[in-house]
Amino acid sequence: MADTRRALIKYSVQDVIRILENEPVKADMVPEIMAVQAMNRVAIAHLSIERALKFLIKEAGGLFEETHNLKHRYQELLQHDPVSAKCLEDVFKAAVCHYRYNANAANMTHLKTLERYLEVVGSDKAFQNIRYWELKQSLKEMVLHRTYLSIHIELLHGLRELLLTPSRPTQTVADRVERAVKNAMWPTKDLAYSTGTPKEQSIHSYMKWRQSFSTWSDALADAVQRGFKIGDDFMEKLVRNASGSLLEAADPAVRYFASTLDILPKQPRNVIPCVEWLGPEKVLYGSVKTPGGTHLGFIRRGLDGLWYIDPLLRVAERTSAKATSQTDARSYLAALFTRLAQVSVEGEDCKIRIVREEHDFFQRNYSEIDWATERTIDDTIWTHKVTLWDKDHGIESSRSVRIEVGNGESEGVVHIFEGTVMEVAGCEIYLSGRDFFDVERKDRD
Repeated sequence: MADTRRALIKYSVQDVIRILENEPVKADMVPEIMAVQAMNRVAIAHLSIERALKFLIKEAGGLFEETHNLKHRYQELLQHDPVSAKCLEDVFKAAVCHYRYNANAANMTHLKTLERYLEVVGSDKAFQNIRYWELKQSLKEMVLHRTYLSIHIELLHGLRELLLTPSRPTQTVADRVERAVKNAMWPTKDLAYSTGTPKEQSIHSYMKWRQSFSTWSDALADAVQRGFKIGDDFMEKLVRNASGSLLEAADPAVRYFASTLDILPKQPRNVIPCVEWLGPEKVLYGSVKTPGGTHLGFIRRGLDGLWYIDPLLRVAERTSAKATSQTDARSYLAALFTRLAQVSVEGEDCKIRIVREEHDFFQRNYSEIDWATERTIDDTIWTHKVTLWDKDHGIESSRSVRIEVGNGESEGVVHIFEGTVMEVAGCEIYLSGRDFFDVERKDRD
């Protein structure tokens, strides 16, 4: 009978994990919608954690109580089954580490211990606030900002392990993620080969490459940072497919791990744009701009301490990125959208930083032109607009100008404008002339 009850409780925990994996919180422009999703999921996670704790407590000789206070249940488990309680504490610490949560940051100190976390977000009052959040609809509710669904899910995984094999130390998120990475990087169905074929050599090379790392996770992280250039096409395809499959995994911990593999390296700090912080909380969400006021994109600090970057425009294949500091995030946008150009004004050379707008550094005027007078229908005479880094560029109207900028996508190719400055408006200059591509000469500075 005891085994039947344990199997039923174990199935119940597994069922809740599946529900949470199959229906993750989806991003929405309305924060209240996301809050509703989160509170619904936290409520069922709380209840599942509570049932599993009560089962373990009763199995160890404790009493059954129909209350929803997770801290009290954890304290009872600590008293009656300290080994299981210690396993859950290890699961909690591993989850905090995996998701990069900073337990010393403001409003996150409750992540220092499992008992403190459950005291703040797992009390009976917190449970009722979670269940009936829609009736209050307050985004300032403390439990909303201090409850981490990711931590609740990891506690469920830990309880599942305890229910599955009580005598075995509970595996943490690191163990589970490593197993998922190994399975993704070693797809047995794709590794069959015939002796003496090129594929045999590729697989041996792949195995040798993998053995140079202590874990599968370390190997994949290195491959992503290298742009998957680890060997021949077969090896590259293996790691690319592995990375792609992990990004779509049902397990949120696995998805998170895969999503952090492409964190930007430390960025050059030679030019750092400005940032205008938005919203009620400072240094959390900001608009990145040049000193001249041109908008480059947005940066946002996540709960994991990483800075998530949303460029204003799509450039090449990169649409977003992550950095470990806001300075790196801002510098990345500067490197993505600006370039130091060689400028000649009336024959005098200088270097001026210019900004990409739309999809080019030389924005063309596509208005209908009367070619007899070279005037557009709105009676202006300009064919191109160039946006400069700031207003202190020193370029004046009615001057002949040549601007030369590296093409970026094609090494050794430069994009050149030659013509006359028709108008200057702060950091924007309006030009009349022509642009063309040329091969970069080695004697150019």
